[in-house]
Amino acid sequence: MANLSESVCLNHPDTPATARCATCGKPVCSQCVIHRNGLDYCSESCADSADSSVGRVDSALNSKRKTDAQARRRNAILFFLLILAAAAGYYFYTRNRDKVNSFIHQSGQKVQKKVDTTKNVIQKGIPSDSKYKRDREGMAGK
Repeated sequence: MANLSESVCLNHPDTPATARCATCGKPVCSQCVIHRNGLDYCSESCADSADSSVGRVDSALNSKRKTDAQARRRNAILFFLLILAAAAGYYFYTRNRDKVNSFIHQSGQKVQKKVDTTKNVIQKGIPSDSKYKRDREGMAGK
């Protein structure tokens, strides 16, 4: 924007501007300026537009504050439930330490047994005397 001291009024081209409209930025003289809520405007239309914008912005900010507060409450409740579940798990473990450790050991053995079985099956592959292999070899010879 041009320097205000070099501007002339929007409505009076022979009068130097003393303010710029807070909404549209147009220069106005002291006769044309409209003061509202501590700001300067070039017309009632710009002042009304600014007032309605303030209302919409305030409404959006209030809505955001409410949404943020709900998210904080939800997160606090989830954190509390997580702490509660961890405390219940710890309590159960301390009361049943031997059973839990035995269960973990047995589960590990079962998993390892399945891993070993799968590994052996993969290493053996398809037997050399299988009907499938003979059929495929016969097709390749034709």
